[in-house]
Amino acid sequence: MKILFFNVPGHGHVTPTLPLVAELTRRGHRIIYFVTENYRARIEAAGAEFRAYAGVGSDYFESRGLSGSVPQQVAYELITTTTEILPDLLEIAQAEKPDAVIFDGMCPWGCMVARILNLPAITSLALSPIASPPPREMLKLLPIFLPVMFRDIGKGLEASKRAKALTKKYHLPPYRMMVDIMSNMGDLAISYTSREFQPFAETVADSVRFVGWTLNEPAPNDSFSFERVGGRRLIYVSLGTLNNEDVSFFRTCIEAFAGSENFVIMTTGNRIPPETFGALPENIAIDRWVPQVEILKRAALFISHGGLNSIHDSLYLGVPMLLVPQQPEQTINAMRVAELGAGLVLKKSQLSAQAIREHTARLLADGRFKLAATKMGETFRAAGGAARAADEIEAFVGSG
Repeated sequence: MKILFFNVPGHGHVTPTLPLVAELTRRGHRIIYFVTENYRARIEAAGAEFRAYAGVGSDYFESRGLSGSVPQQVAYELITTTTEILPDLLEIAQAEKPDAVIFDGMCPWGCMVARILNLPAITSLALSPIASPPPREMLKLLPIFLPVMFRDIGKGLEASKRAKALTKKYHLPPYRMMVDIMSNMGDLAISYTSREFQPFAETVADSVRFVGWTLNEPAPNDSFSFERVGGRRLIYVSLGTLNNEDVSFFRTCIEAFAGSENFVIMTTGNRIPPETFGALPENIAIDRWVPQVEILKRAALFISHGGLNSIHDSLYLGVPMLLVPQQPEQTINAMRVAELGAGLVLKKSQLSAQAIREHTARLLADGRFKLAATKMGETFRAAGGAARAADEIEAFVGSG
């Protein structure tokens, strides 16, 4: 079986697909994976053939300022990119004659390739699938989403206009709402979480398969050493790969943990040099990059932004969380973790060294948080992971 896989250039979207790609290639299927050049090594290590998009840079999200805080702008950029690269991708797909197309939910060009060529269409859901909360629950969510839904509304209107023109050109059903540009659904969808973690799972489309989480463990890196931790309890702090430029957040964490009995490892990503923070207390280390899975295997607590991949890694390994969301989607993720009893949430407006110390003390002293995280991790493993996802794809494509 030959499959074309189209993704957007974001770590949170590429990372969960790699175990699936590795499983499919192990079974003898040929995967041609389209993304940007900075992911070449990881894609090839998973066994797929790498193809770089023409005209889409490795810093796509960062250079265009895209995040969950600006959904109208995200929709505009996605549909504009689709207009630019779709003709070339259609030519490639017609030449390759694949048996199916897999595409990220935020990848309208991948969805359109499948629909235009009448190929089996499979969505890779790196974000949560769309659910339909009951009215009372929806009222709780409105204050989170309303402020961003009306931001840059001109961009959203232009996105809808361009989407309408594009679907008309290729004789495709129109997008019903602007949000659909960011949540393209195929005939089958693979969600990398468990039904137990998904809020309002009973309202999610029947085409969605919850396959749980598979840890994506990079090759060992001897350059990172845990010797400095000694026998101390380890706390890990990260804001992920996007929306991670909040220097004050890291300074507050340094103030909260300086001189404590815990050892704290922080990662700042590419935007904030570790030297920004000057001389650090002996029990705190800051790096641009760290092997997250290896750290979480040893950690007692994860202080996180609430990105879905980070949450999944933490729960899979039974590590409770203190969540400080940076955007609406992360707020919803954090609320779910707290609802399940696996962590606590701090709003950015509530952030202080004292608040971090108090929440940390509670999370570390009460064993129920770790127990809840461990139980949720068990649901990820029970859902079947990459092997179950590959089974679903084989059955779907094989059924015609």
